[in-house]
Amino acid sequence: MYSRLLCTVCLMIVSLTFSVGCSSGSSDQPQNAPEEVSVDLGGGGVDLGDAGALDMEAAPRESKTEKPVRRFQPLTLNGNQSTAGSSAGAPEEQKFDNVLEALKPLQIMLGDWGGTTFKKFDGFSAVETLDWVWDLQTNPAQPALVMKADKSRYYNTGRLTYLTDKQKYQLTLTDKDGQKKVYEGEFSVPVQKIPGDDDPNVMHSTYKLSLSLVEPADEKKHAQIIFNQQNNDRYMFELYDLRGDSVARVDTINTRRKGTSFAKSDSDYGSKTCVISGGLGTSQVSFQGKSYWVCCSGCRKAFEANPEKWIAKYEANKKKTDTQ
Repeated sequence: MYSRLLCTVCLMIVSLTFSVGCSSGSSDQPQNAPEEVSVDLGGGGVDLGDAGALDMEAAPRESKTEKPVRRFQPLTLNGNQSTAGSSAGAPEEQKFDNVLEALKPLQIMLGDWGGTTFKKFDGFSAVETLDWVWDLQTNPAQPALVMKADKSRYYNTGRLTYLTDKQKYQLTLTDKDGQKKVYEGEFSVPVQKIPGDDDPNVMHSTYKLSLSLVEPADEKKHAQIIFNQQNNDRYMFELYDLRGDSVARVDTINTRRKGTSFAKSDSDYGSKTCVISGGLGTSQVSFQGKSYWVCCSGCRKAFEANPEKWIAKYEANKKKTDTQ
């Protein structure tokens, strides 16, 4: 009987142990199961499953419902970290400087000009006058050389600038009816310096800037224009029509500068350097008792609108040049 009682006690102990083990394993959520981590990327959850799938650094959490801490690094462009203190106007300033630099070889056209057409109208060549000036205010990031013509047979106004994204020059012409044509192109003959015929010590600019019509795209009349700079005081404005796969010249406006040349050379203007364009100054402006030179009415207007800006840029460029 003692033996039977001992067996009964042993069976009760075994039964109790098995019952407790099953009870601890019957929970809906295993105690030691790997925890899932979810990262929210702009509104959509990305399930990373097993935490070992990605090497992520997460801060300790006090409860299961707390969201994981996400750490972001600032975006880096060209190896430089962007900062909140960077100047928002810096890209526009850089673009302005690049466009201005590209247009400097063409500022030889600044000033008043008189032109005559090669083509005859009622038995006579047409006569016109033009005026080229800087426009630095219409679009502060896109300076341009602008032209106004008097009684032209072909155009009333023109705007010549440089497209940094395309690395091409752009000319927009408007006729007397307000119709616009847009041309783009580049130098077909690069800018060169040649001694003047009257004075070999004076260097003159020559080049050909060839521009093709891009708007309207299907127009064949005046589909190409060439600025053919002969010297500092003469350039030809050539117009070509598209005929089949080739172009034919339909007219040339022979343009000569009125009065004295605006540019005896392209550098070392000394005290007469334009405070804005860097070209040869032709008239003076004043600010706080000090005088500065400007090369045209466009630069004068820009200076008068914001003299501190242009003086600061001029002094900075001058200092940079002196240290080179």
